[in-house]
Amino acid sequence: MNDIYLAALQLAKEGISVVPVSTDGSKRPAPFSWRQYQDAKPSTEQLVDWFSSGTQQGVGAICGAVSGNLEMLELEGRAVAAQIHIQAKDMAENSGLGDLWKIIQEGYCEVTPSGGIHWLYRIADSITPGNQKLARRPGENGGVDVLCETRGEGGFVILAPSGGTCHPSGDSWKMLSGSIATIPTITFAEREALFSIFKCFDEMPQVENIAQEIKSREVNLALPGDDYNSKVTWEQILTPLGWSKVYTKGDATAWRRPGKNEGISATTNFNGKDNLYVFTTSTIFESEHSYSKFAAYATLEHSGNFSAAASALRSQGYGRAPELNTLQTLASHSPSLVQLRDENEDLTTSTWIPDFINSDSIFDEPEPCILRRADGHHIFYAGKINALFGESESGKTWIALEAVRQELEKGNFVFYLDFEDSVRGIYNRLKTLEADLKHFKTFLYSNPSESLTEGSREALLTKIEEYKPSLIVLDGVNAAMNVMGLDLEKNKDATSFSQEVLRPLRLHNAAILTIDHVTKSKDNRGNYAIGAQAKRADIDGCAVAVDVEIAFGRGIDGALALKVTKDRPGFVRAICQEGKNLGVANIKAQVNGTIKISIEGASVEMLTIETKMEQVSTFMAEHGVEMGKNEIVTRLRKDGHSIGNDNIKVILDSLVNRRCLSLRRVGQKSLYRYEMQYLANDIKSLPVDNLL
Repeated sequence: MNDIYLAALQLAKEGISVVPVSTDGSKRPAPFSWRQYQDAKPSTEQLVDWFSSGTQQGVGAICGAVSGNLEMLELEGRAVAAQIHIQAKDMAENSGLGDLWKIIQEGYCEVTPSGGIHWLYRIADSITPGNQKLARRPGENGGVDVLCETRGEGGFVILAPSGGTCHPSGDSWKMLSGSIATIPTITFAEREALFSIFKCFDEMPQVENIAQEIKSREVNLALPGDDYNSKVTWEQILTPLGWSKVYTKGDATAWRRPGKNEGISATTNFNGKDNLYVFTTSTIFESEHSYSKFAAYATLEHSGNFSAAASALRSQGYGRAPELNTLQTLASHSPSLVQLRDENEDLTTSTWIPDFINSDSIFDEPEPCILRRADGHHIFYAGKINALFGESESGKTWIALEAVRQELEKGNFVFYLDFEDSVRGIYNRLKTLEADLKHFKTFLYSNPSESLTEGSREALLTKIEEYKPSLIVLDGVNAAMNVMGLDLEKNKDATSFSQEVLRPLRLHNAAILTIDHVTKSKDNRGNYAIGAQAKRADIDGCAVAVDVEIAFGRGIDGALALKVTKDRPGFVRAICQEGKNLGVANIKAQVNGTIKISIEGASVEMLTIETKMEQVSTFMAEHGVEMGKNEIVTRLRKDGHSIGNDNIKVILDSLVNRRCLSLRRVGQKSLYRYEMQYLANDIKSLPVDNLL
């Protein structure tokens, strides 16, 4: 039995999908339909047919799930010639990965005809990813030389003892250590730790480095960023944060992040540039990204704000303060020579500089178009920040969801950023409002639990760009500010929240509707929500206060009083009584468990307790029969009167005291009968005997 045939049988015995190798030197599988063996291993009969004749000169394996999550890691001959394998071994041993290196080295290791190295292993706890290139460098004539790569899911690899015409050189693949029977199994985490070593040797220019180099700006130590880069070491930046050195060669250093006991998380100066290159996804730094010392400082201390970082460094003594030329006289000063430059000496502009208004690009203030009132008028403005606020359980979210329902009914997209409830709660409330399920295809929901990073903001704006929602609801301003790490009592933080979160959302003219809380104390409440005054100042649309006029619940009608506290464009106040009383949101419970919200233009003052007393008095006169409290409530509801259980007892007692109703008790039941009409505008004194 020849060696190729024997190797094929041994590989098959270990559960590996085996195919012959082409004899034309192309290093590809033999010219037949081999791809079927990426999903199913060949039968024993097929192996015998291929290899028993002794004519095959090579044996290959299919990596991936078909071979038990087999993967091959290859170091090319050019990388071995550069002694990368020796450096990799040193890095592994110094980074706590010495045992892992020993496992793959002694498990299965072979040398290729071109002087490269193959390591074979299986992944225990994950599917095998596809082929990956871990390290490359620029090649000749604009090409790219691969230094280290893998063969993963569906990939093909030639194995020892293949040779002869399988390779252009005629040389063979030779086993260095281990065997087919000792192919090791490692975890996906161990695989990633191993890969982090080989990624250190990637020499391809990074996009951010190229972009920086194109500027071709000389180092200017008068700039705080350049001065910081020249004076501070990576040890001074990373070591206090818990990073530890694991390997150093020349000026290059490999680092391990805090909280990790083995492996490599980043490198500094590995490509000859004094930059930090990060592999891990478990730090504040972006993975697969390069940072100068100044960029690292800006990321760590100022959330990536380079201007703020430069200002802070200048205050610490880095750089040199720019010399200011005093303007002696207007005659000697030439404004045309003034040029604004940023910290990097690039030309820039300032929003402080006035310019002429281009009237062609300015349009009239739009009228409100969101949340329709029963008379056809609308309440909230597109392209502006609007607000609903009230006490907890005042019904403000129900009002917002009615606006959502109306927009979905129009076929518009709506975004809901929820910091107060859950997807189940919002979904079920919309169903209660009888939102058609087919409209949910235009409803997008999120429940943020972390601060809005620059990357997250860009992703959110991209989503807005894609769907162009007509309405974006932010439910829970206070909770959102807490998630962002902002103090809701500070005007500076409130303004930052508006600038960083709310204003960018107005992309494509979406109406922004925030939901906010007020204090329980009406005496100390003021005319807006809890927190800094700047929260109100940043509203450039309409702000509406919500108060419970008639308490509501499941199966119980209610009413909410709506009052305008701010309307910068002025269209909404024009439809309010006394410029502030927007009306009443009547909440009508339906027999099927749903509710309907109708916003009427009536003034809140029209729904005083006296008005309700007149409604009940008229109702009792029309029916003319003796009724108990529950029957009165039920019939009132059928007749379209929204009076809750809490209010009806007060109303009935007041009408009895005024002898407009009589009261008869039968056991524990109270029965009421009409006696005379009560009119809300009449001034009547109570009977003397009722005051005693």
